[in-house]
Amino acid sequence: MQDVVIASAARTPIGRYMGSLADLRSQDIAAMSMKEAAARAGFDSSEYDACIYSEAKQSSFPANIGRHGWLLAGLAENPAGFTLNALCAGAIQTMISAYNKIISGEYTAIMAGGIETNSQAQHYLVHPRYKFGPENLCFHDSKVDVEINAQPVDIYGELSAYTLADIIAANYGLSRSALDEYAAASKAKAASAIKQGLWKEAIVSFTKKVKKAEMLIDTDDAPKAAGYVDLMELAPVNATGTATIGNVAPLADGSASIAMLSADRAQALGAQPLARMLGFGVAAGNPRLLEITTLKSIEKALKATGTTLNDIDFIDFHEPSAAYGLAVMKQLGRAAEKTNVDGGSLGYGHAGAATGGIMVANMVCRLQTGQGKLGLVNVGALGGQSLTVVLERI
Repeated sequence: MQDVVIASAARTPIGRYMGSLADLRSQDIAAMSMKEAAARAGFDSSEYDACIYSEAKQSSFPANIGRHGWLLAGLAENPAGFTLNALCAGAIQTMISAYNKIISGEYTAIMAGGIETNSQAQHYLVHPRYKFGPENLCFHDSKVDVEINAQPVDIYGELSAYTLADIIAANYGLSRSALDEYAAASKAKAASAIKQGLWKEAIVSFTKKVKKAEMLIDTDDAPKAAGYVDLMELAPVNATGTATIGNVAPLADGSASIAMLSADRAQALGAQPLARMLGFGVAAGNPRLLEITTLKSIEKALKATGTTLNDIDFIDFHEPSAAYGLAVMKQLGRAAEKTNVDGGSLGYGHAGAATGGIMVANMVCRLQTGQGKLGLVNVGALGGQSLTVVLERI
């Protein structure tokens, strides 16, 4: 079977909701990381077979960001492009799709990745084309609707990130104190990593005009300072729950692009691989029990790659909430010690379909420092799916 390698991985800085990337369209943000990843890979963009991208909220038109963003980046016109949707796990799904196409021999060079701009997510009217009157003269927020309707509401109910966090906390008997302690630690680790510039090699910087001045954007928007005491003072979103705006991941903006090739094609093009994608694990289950599905996804990935948790040097998983984070950590046992060592989504923010790609770019950057050989990246998505990839430093 053909090895699948990563020739480059580039991401934009992570912008807080209504932060440093808020005035940019999704295609603008996607094009930045696509262009940089293509440049870092070191071969002409015409050599790619396709660009497979993901966006959970189609917030800019035309909606096929996999094609539109690619062309906007000034890359070759001949590679095809398409966009898929796996909500929070979108970027990881594009990598899995690329992996399958490469090992099958269908394609040999693919740009994968994800984009989300929550700051530009649209409000919309329902069916004004067919009937317009007082009964539907109401704006809907796509950020809210995508989140609570990720599963059939008549079967599972509305599951916002806060509601799901409350369900998990109740199932595992997690106290408000434990949740806020976990959240404070994640935010502190993320703030430290940003301050140290750990992801400098992964980030593509850019300048933008702010009034009449040029501003360099080259760093993640740091998480808002929030210690344990500050978090404990926040009121729960649901009156009888424990989830707050402090212990649930805040929304963010960003994109990440990963250049994936067969090992033979990389050699032929003179590309220097950074990592090898050993395999993946996809699991699905009850949307209300996402943390259990996540462990199944990780177990599938380990089995597929012939590895164990003991073999993995670093585990990064998306933290939609402190409750979810603690539940997953509990299931991982001793492996929790090497999990989200530089903070998670609670600190950096959740950039929707881009989150997994950002985590992969960070993992490749970390592994390239020689700290470890194997890295595992997991994203559990609303709707009850969890996706995992295992990477090996080359």
